[in-house]
Amino acid sequence: MAYLAVENLSFRYAGATQPALKQVSFSVEKGAFYLICGASGSGKSTLLKLLKPQLAPTGELRGTLTLAGAPLSDFPADSIGYVMQHPESQLITTTVWQELAFGLENIRVPAAEIKRRIAEMVSFLGIDDLLEHPTAKLSGGQKQLVNLAAVLVMRPTILLLDEPVTQLDPLAAQSFMNLLVRLNRELGMTILMVEHQLESLFPVADRVLLLEKGQLLYAETPAQLVKEVRQNGVGLQRFILSLPSAAQIFLGLDDKEDCPLTVMEGQRFLQRHFAKETLERPAARAEQLISKEQIRLQLKNCWFRYEKSGMDVLAGVDLTLKAGEIFTLVGGNGTGKTTLLKVIAGILTCYRGKIQVSGEVLKKKQAAVGYLPQASQLVFIKETVAQEYLSYLTNQGWDQAQSQQRIEAVAELLDIEACLAQHPFDLSGGEGQRAAIGKLLLTDPEILLLDEPTKGLDNFAKPELTALLKQLARTGKTILTVTHDLDFAAELADRCGLFFNNTILAEAEPKRFFSEHTFYTTTASRISRGVFNELVSTRQVIEHCKEAVKANERKS
Repeated sequence: MAYLAVENLSFRYAGATQPALKQVSFSVEKGAFYLICGASGSGKSTLLKLLKPQLAPTGELRGTLTLAGAPLSDFPADSIGYVMQHPESQLITTTVWQELAFGLENIRVPAAEIKRRIAEMVSFLGIDDLLEHPTAKLSGGQKQLVNLAAVLVMRPTILLLDEPVTQLDPLAAQSFMNLLVRLNRELGMTILMVEHQLESLFPVADRVLLLEKGQLLYAETPAQLVKEVRQNGVGLQRFILSLPSAAQIFLGLDDKEDCPLTVMEGQRFLQRHFAKETLERPAARAEQLISKEQIRLQLKNCWFRYEKSGMDVLAGVDLTLKAGEIFTLVGGNGTGKTTLLKVIAGILTCYRGKIQVSGEVLKKKQAAVGYLPQASQLVFIKETVAQEYLSYLTNQGWDQAQSQQRIEAVAELLDIEACLAQHPFDLSGGEGQRAAIGKLLLTDPEILLLDEPTKGLDNFAKPELTALLKQLARTGKTILTVTHDLDFAAELADRCGLFFNNTILAEAEPKRFFSEHTFYTTTASRISRGVFNELVSTRQVIEHCKEAVKANERKS
């Protein structure tokens, strides 16, 4: 008998005309690790919430959910653990110790037992040094570890996670995923996880559930699912772009052998097929001199701290960007990247240093800078996108005719005419991000500051965003993005920088930047090093492999 069974599950949100889930059926064995995948809006998060009855949304539910043969709703709340996408959303108390004890106290676990469980859990997770820390001062990765610990001390039988690493930097995300594998392999924890980024967990999952428009298309092992995609992959491009880089390279070449899933398997695959194609490393390109006429944004020796007696968050930051340049900034959680954007946007003020826009002090050119925060939906307060745009321009002193003309121009540029009449929260991830960028563009700023612009986007929407930003750069816009998405940075940027120790280090063009880093690099770079040097995106590797195949065919 299956441990967790979902049979003919359908669900329609209250007031919705179309179901979010349609006749979904699958079963999970005890101790299994399942990944739930699919494009944005496919029903992944809805399914996960229905598996935690206390979080189930309001609507019409049909079908059965059973655990160990009994209705899922019969089990107490602590039987099913749930870790949310946004770390801050789950934190309740002011200190880590209080956070871990909160749930146990509510179910009246004795004090001695609470101490024992917490001591054991923090030791396992390696966070014992955080027990007395205020939760508000934790980094994103630390907050998510505390959330996980608070769930695990309740000793759930099943652990559910909804994109838990979305807001974590690459190193923290990998550490968190490794921990999930340990929980599954060493403790036998049954895990179901919704995730867009499959690089690390896809190869170790027992089953992958692929949803599309509320329907379950596949429930297969990773290897079998790739075979199914290869044979019947029409219409599954969104999913293919979420697969590990090794698998994407394999599918892009239409090879007939077993599909590589890990970095090591991908390296061996390229070495077998392209060992003779090794390229000599090109000579380093001379740094382009930036003339005074080209400079759009310049920071000189900028320092910032939140409290007068506190630690510096920015310490002597220097940065020069030119017109039409795209610069991406990567680095760990809590290092100061978002603070830097807010300083340039004029939301925060440096206590030392100088910021100039097109040769003038920032205060005089504040209107030339547009800032988009991580939670891009927060820029909307009206019922429709059109109303939001019109209200914004009216507040800027534009008349009705000018405003309408500008709104139509921006909507055409971003291909969001159909979104103007919609509520901003009803848009897909990609549409919502375009609409938010559209609001920035209404007043035609010279500089765009984008904080985690791919947050919430699936891998199909990211190339569309990349193309849009490059198009804007060609019109002369200077774009500075902060991102944890290294593949996005590799495809988008003219230059990249690593933010570390309160300042910007290691500025370079993407090929050089990602080829010279061991951890802050792309999976495609790790796979192709030694065979094809300085290829840093999956697309580049696939294209280069195809060119090599054609060259060999011409020789023969």
